[in-house]
Amino acid sequence: MSAYTDSISVLGGELDAISACLAGLSSDDWERTTRLQPYDESAPPWTVKELVAHIDISIGLTAALIDSAEDGQTGRDRVSFFIANRNEVAPVVYDYAVGLAAEHTNESLAQKVADTFSATIEGATNNPPDLIGSGFFALMRLDEWVPTRTVEAVVHGMDLTDGLGRDPISTPAGTAVTASIIDELLARRTVGGRPADLGDNMAFIRAASGRGEHSDPRFPLIV
Repeated sequence: MSAYTDSISVLGGELDAISACLAGLSSDDWERTTRLQPYDESAPPWTVKELVAHIDISIGLTAALIDSAEDGQTGRDRVSFFIANRNEVAPVVYDYAVGLAAEHTNESLAQKVADTFSATIEGATNNPPDLIGSGFFALMRLDEWVPTRTVEAVVHGMDLTDGLGRDPISTPAGTAVTASIIDELLARRTVGGRPADLGDNMAFIRAASGRGEHSDPRFPLIV
């Protein structure tokens, strides 16, 4: 198995875990309030439905990259994708998810997510790893893009289960990929090396992504 094929498989495992979680949601579950704090503190936190809309948008950007294929110079890789200005990005991300959720019933959004997940894995599988397209902030190779979707799936899968009061659903492989990328992100943005108390990958991901309290001033790292 090539590194790229393995990368797609890891992403597929994370998306399957999220799909399984969504399959059992009640109408009350969809309306639960997540623990995510919006950038604008006066705005209400996302509901589970709005979080799921964001997951759909985030994973669906894969199709946009593939559809925008061109010959060009890449500007981001799997690590630098996550170097962004929260002031600029967070409000747009918040509003887009709220808007998409409002356009759907719980059932139609669940179907949209299922279609997006399927199209993402199919698109990644049926295109070469060196395909270059729009990676939101800059041009990226597809094989650099796919691991960023694993990070998104792991982190937002955590947000989903946190909001539902359930145990985490991320796979060992997805957790390892995510932790590796955040380790490198930490080194590029500040000073490398995790705090001594964050040897566990899930604890590290939670702290570094701002999903848990930690005294390290380098956190959070991810928008």
